Amino acid sequence: MSRPGSAPLASVDYYDNLAVTLSGAYDSISFEEVHPGVAPHLPTLPSNVLDVGAGSGRDARALAAMGHRVVAVEPSEAFRSVAVREGDRLRWVDDRLPDLPHLVAEAQRFRFILCSAVLMLVPATRLERCFTTFATLLTPGGALAVSLRAPAPGEPADVFHAHADADVVEAAETAGFRLTEQATPPDALGRQTLRWRSFVFTSGE
Repeated sequence: MSRPGSAPLASVDYYDNLAVTLSGAYDSISFEEVHPGVAPHLPTLPSNVLDVGAGSGRDARALAAMGHRVVAVEPSEAFRSVAVREGDRLRWVDDRLPDLPHLVAEAQRFRFILCSAVLMLVPATRLERCFTTFATLLTPGGALAVSLRAPAPGEPADVFHAHADADVVEAAETAGFRLTEQATPPDALGRQTLRWRSFVFTSGE
C-alpha cells in the first residue's frame, strides 16, 4: 500500500525492479551533461540543496562535491541500496511526492531544489500539490529546476503520465513560482525516443 498522500506505489515498484541496471546507465554521464542549463541557477556559496528523486545519486553527489549540503530524497529502496553514500554534505531520506511529509516535518529550507525525471511519475491531479510542497521547502528567492518527459512507447500508463508544458507552468505559478528559463535538452544517453523539457522557476522574494 502507498502512504497517505504519496505517489502510487506502482512507480516505486517499477524503479525497484530496474534500479541496478538504471544506476549503471545514469552514473555513466555527468551532472553537467544531464543538466546543461542548471549551473547559472545554482547557489554561488555553499547552501542547503535538495535533490528530489535522487535515483542513483549522481546529481546529489555532484552537488555535494560543489560544496553544498545536500538532502537526497529517494523512495525506491533498491535505488537507495545501490546509491547511498552518506557523508558530511550528503544525507538520504525516504520520502515521496506530492507532499514529502517527512521532509516538510523537519522544517528545513533549501536554496536550490532539483526535481529531475520525477514529475512524469505524478498524476495530473497531484501536480499542483508537488509545486506547493516545493514552495514550502524553498527559501525566498531560491531556484527550482525541473525536468520531465512524455511517456515513451511501451511504458506502463499507470506509472508514467503526460503533462503539457502549460500545465507544468500553471501549477508552478499557482504555487507562487515565476518561470525564469525553459529548454528542450537532448537525452544525455542518446535515447532518441525520449524528449526532455526543462524548467527553472524562482520563488517569490
